[in-house]
Amino acid sequence: MRKILLTLFAMALLVAFTVPADAAKTMKKPAMKEAAPKVPSFKFSGLFRHRGLSTNNEDQNDDVQDGVQFYETLIRPRFTMTSHGGKIQAMWEADVTVFQEHQHEYGSNDPVDKTAKESVTGKSGGFGGDPRDVRTNRFIVDFALPGSALRMRLGRTDYTSPDGEIFDTGGKSRLPGIAVYGKLSKNISLSMFNSKSGGGGAKSSEDDDQDNYFAALSIKMSPTVTLTPWVANSRNSAGDSYNYWYGAMTAKGKVGVFNLNATGVVQSGELSSTEDIGAWALLVRTSVSMGKLKLMGNATLLSGDDDATDNESNQFLTPRGGSSGWFQGGQIMTAKRWMSFDNTLRDREYKKANGMVVAEGLIQYQLSKTLMIGGGVSVYQSAESSQAPNTDDAKDVGTEINVGFSWNIYPGLNLKGVAAYMAAGDYGRAIGGSERDDTWLVGWQLDHAF
Repeated sequence: MRKILLTLFAMALLVAFTVPADAAKTMKKPAMKEAAPKVPSFKFSGLFRHRGLSTNNEDQNDDVQDGVQFYETLIRPRFTMTSHGGKIQAMWEADVTVFQEHQHEYGSNDPVDKTAKESVTGKSGGFGGDPRDVRTNRFIVDFALPGSALRMRLGRTDYTSPDGEIFDTGGKSRLPGIAVYGKLSKNISLSMFNSKSGGGGAKSSEDDDQDNYFAALSIKMSPTVTLTPWVANSRNSAGDSYNYWYGAMTAKGKVGVFNLNATGVVQSGELSSTEDIGAWALLVRTSVSMGKLKLMGNATLLSGDDDATDNESNQFLTPRGGSSGWFQGGQIMTAKRWMSFDNTLRDREYKKANGMVVAEGLIQYQLSKTLMIGGGVSVYQSAESSQAPNTDDAKDVGTEINVGFSWNIYPGLNLKGVAAYMAAGDYGRAIGGSERDDTWLVGWQLDHAF
């Protein structure tokens, strides 16, 4: 009996000392861990840019001096705020032109012409502002729509078509607007936007606003092929009224070893209150990479108008009001080749030419981990001869040769340089007039992204 009692007493002591200890351990652990709130994140980044450019004979006429020397320094600080695990993102990017100098020589080379002026030099911050003015380059509020995989974006930024060329502000003048985009299913994505390209001021009415409307469905046909049918409208109801409609198909994918990006567009609508428009465009971009070597071939076909006397134009026109086309080509004709630089000759020739037919071949070679060199040849033809009176029937706008380099000096610090020369054709030449003169351009750009 004593042994039984001693055994029970020993068990009671063991329980007395172990249960409180286990209970204490249990009390230190919360019964249910509360979800910690997702703290919003803040990121500061930006860009310092220095760039310069010299060009001559933009009008392809040696008889009138139009040499241009341009230098600019700007800063673009960017502030990005993200919250709720990425469901909401807001961004504001300023644009501060610290210094800008534009020197333009104009006048006549004829010593008899006493009205000729040698040069004019001005300093401004662009858009008519002071160099120290702070402007908004872009801002957005982007958030996930509850209960779906779609997102909504509001603000001033680039609203583009899938080809990135028909609708693309490209930094030239970002537009305010609203967009909805995202996946509808595993293989189908939606993209819609309405961007405002003008109007809407205090003295405007509802009818004089300038707007661009866009809607697209991207369908992944296979792992390597995506088709995107899209429709768009660009309109202005007052003053210089117009109403452009676009129906298009963009195809992206791989054909063997080649990367392909092609867009076909049919355009209709009203060029003005008295003239209709019916036109088309075809953009084909191909590339192939072979180790350090990359070869590219591009074709751009924009229809022209073969009859200037009727009330219908067949010349393809890009959206107006800032959202104009950036057709990829050589440096002189576009800002998307070697540097982000808009040269007036690009706009001048595309707008003056009666449609365009551009064929070009480009090459890039990665000389080292930090240095890339390249060049190309671009042939520019007008789709139709000039409809101006007393002009030649020629369609040759010119042939351009350009070379350039891109040097990543340090991560985030990049230097680019370009030189281009265009042998002028006879398009638009007056009958019996002198031949058009050649054009050249050199430029450089130093970017520090942080």
